Amino acid sequence: MDTEMINIDGMMCGHCKANVEKSIGDVAGVIEVKVDLEAKKATVTLDPSATNLDEIKAAVKDAGYKVVV
Repeated sequence: MDTEMINIDGMMCGHCKANVEKSIGDVAGVIEVKVDLEAKKATVTLDPSATNLDEIKAAVKDAGYKVVV
């Protein structure tokens, strides 16, 4: 298992946080996701044999948020 931190722009409320958590959590291979709304970050635990960071970032973008490098 790997743990990755993703900076996310565009989250403003609890609904945004829940939406991002669901979008990331729906990616096959994601084991756990915790979104910190105030810090605008997601901590993602994933199985690197089942998914990768690019797939998770794509899920964030598809949900309407911006991944900040």
